[in-house]
Amino acid sequence: MVHGIGVSGDYFLPFACVLARMREVHLLDLPGYGTTPKPPRPLSVPELADVAARSVARLGLVDPILVGQSMGCQVVVDAIASRPALAAAYILIGPTVDPDARSLVRLTARMARNVTRETAANNLVVLHDVGRMGLMRFLRTSRFMLADRIEENIAGCTVPGMVVRGARDPIAPAGWVRRLAALAPEAAFAEVPGAAHNVQYTHPDELATTCAPFLSRFATA
Repeated sequence: MVHGIGVSGDYFLPFACVLARMREVHLLDLPGYGTTPKPPRPLSVPELADVAARSVARLGLVDPILVGQSMGCQVVVDAIASRPALAAAYILIGPTVDPDARSLVRLTARMARNVTRETAANNLVVLHDVGRMGLMRFLRTSRFMLADRIEENIAGCTVPGMVVRGARDPIAPAGWVRRLAALAPEAAFAEVPGAAHNVQYTHPDELATTCAPFLSRFATA
């Protein structure tokens, strides 16, 4: 599981705990996020994708399913598109960046709206992690996030995929997420009712139920 910008594997924990009842689950903290050491400069999406790919190799995982959320979707797509044998499948949750919001001002406005739709517990986790990362590193990383073209890169993801959003997510609107799924060689679209951007934290059981038919196609670890 690959987290988004500013946060860490902590906000995947509710969803990870649900899936861990039936599968082996690994949470990745990218360099400079959570408690991991900060590199001298923020890493680009391709550099973070390389970290994710090397983590798969170090863990000795064979045909894993890579799960990304928010900017983590961009990392997962880049990793798989540039390494076709890396994973058996992928799940993207609330993928960024919608081309209609490809500016820091527009994306920040959407993020502000999303805060009002999330739970207090979720917002505290995000605030804590962003504080650990630091505002300047967050802003510099956002440049890489905005420059990355997931809508182009996903064409290289030839393994099966699933693209999911919370039905109340203003950061990843339905039209954008549907278009992204349609651009992939093989990807299904789904929504989780009542959830906003961080559906993996606020609605883990519902998300697991939504993903279950897709996951059932692949052998457990």
